[in-house]
This record gives sequence, C-alpha cells and structure tokens, in this order.
Amino acid sequence: MDEPSVLIDQLQAFVDQLLKAIPKGKFPRDELVSQWAGEIQSGAKEGEGGHRYAPDQYTMSVHPKVYDGLTKDGNTSQSELMVALRSALEAADYRLTREPHITLATDPTLDRSTIRVIAWHSSDPALGPIATEEPATETPPEGAFFIVDGSKHYPLDRPLINIGRRLDNHLVLEDPHISRRHAQLRVRGSRFVIYDLNSTSGMRINGKKVREWVLQPGDVVTLATVQLIYGEDLKGPPDVTPPYKPPFKPDIERDRVTPLDLSTIELDKIEFGTQKLGQEPSGPKS
Repeated sequence: MDEPSVLIDQLQAFVDQLLKAIPKGKFPRDELVSQWAGEIQSGAKEGEGGHRYAPDQYTMSVHPKVYDGLTKDGNTSQSELMVALRSALEAADYRLTREPHITLATDPTLDRSTIRVIAWHSSDPALGPIATEEPATETPPEGAFFIVDGSKHYPLDRPLINIGRRLDNHLVLEDPHISRRHAQLRVRGSRFVIYDLNSTSGMRINGKKVREWVLQPGDVVTLATVQLIYGEDLKGPPDVTPPYKPPFKPDIERDRVTPLDLSTIELDKIEFGTQKLGQEPSGPKS
C-alpha cells in the first residue's frame, strides 16, 4: 500500500469519530477523508533524521449550526478529536513537533454539508520535537499524579512541569543517567502531554521509545532507570504512598546566599581557601 493510501486508511476512523459528533449533518465521508489527507500531505515537511513531520496546527471551519452540534455537551470534544488525529498520524508513520491542535471556527458562508480544513506547522520540523517555555494556561486534569518508582507520589497540579536532574526542575530525579532537563509535561486540550527534551537516555512509555505522548491513566513513563506511573483520581494520590521529595538536599550556592540562608548555615563550616569564617588568620600579625 502506497503512502497516500495508508494515510487515507488511517484517517477514516478519525473522520468517523468527527461525524459522530454531528449526527444530523450530511457530510460526504470520503471527501472529508481526502480533504484531511490532502492537507496533511501537502503540509508535511522533512525533519531530523529524514522523518516526515505532519502539520501540528489545524483550523476546521464549519457552518455556525454545525459548530453548535460539535460543541454541544456530550458530543466529541476537541481534545478527543486531537487524540484521534494523533493516533491516525502515528499509524501512518508521521511524526509531530508538538501535540496536534484543532481549532474549531465558524464560517456562515459555508453550507451545512461542507467542512474546510487548513493545516500548518507552528515550528520548523528541522529542529525536531520541542517543548516550549511559553507560559501554559490550560487547566491540568483534576487529581493527576505520578507514582515515582512505585513508592511515592508527586501531584501534577500545574500546567507545566519540568523533570530532570537539575535542582530548578519541578520534579527532581537523582539518577546519573537522567539529563539535567530530561522531560516536560504540558497541558494540551485538557490532557497532559509529556515531551522528551532531547535527553541522553530517552523516554519510554509502556516500553515503547517515544519523543512525546498524550498520557492516559495507567501509563508507565520510564526515564533512564526511573519509573513514573501516571494516574488520575478526583480524591488525589493514594494515601498509601507518601509525598515524593528529592532524595538529597541541594548544595548551598555560595554566590546566591540570602539572609534566610545565613540564619541556617553554620558559618564555621564555610571555608574560603584554608581559613574558616570565625577563625583568626593563621599568618603573622602585622
């Protein structure tokens, strides 16, 4: 099967899910599949390692009445459509620099049986998968958490979480094979997406090596030798596991000592050269 046929075949399930959200609409299914496939193929670019990168940004314009049907309570949400689109792209051997994002828009000039799709890249695929430091504003899934190495829990209660060996990460992991900035969690479409930040040892989800992944409860994230089990519970992390804390105390950075530090540091343990604070110089007095 050639590449366009593989993509069309994989997109059929995505379009079926889309059409379920508009039960009263009469849309030509095959034309929709071909339109999505055409946009993806024409917008695809070659990235690192010669891999094909699909566009990660999509705007889907529909008639206002169709829009109301798509966004009505109980119908397929944008986040569910994004997950389905991602699955189709991965199955067709496309890569993404970011989690795909679908924006729904209204266009009263369209008839009720027409959907217009426009696709583009939000960043250069030649740079590879990235996770930006731009402020994340979406709300994290309620009750999300990691179980760290099967014994302690870490609540995922912010929209952006950095993971790595450096002390300025949110989740600090002490392992020599963990990169200083190893991975990043970001909320996209009400789901947590985890990105590998070009780490040395990579990232595996349920045993599969990936660069990014939409987390689902029960997923096992492996970073070097550390296992993180992702969970969601409205009641919060399980009571049987204590909160996770870094297994070490950060070294005091001497050029960043604050008045608060000075109240807790034993000054006679800070040495400058061979002389300790609080001691008289050992040389001859003048």
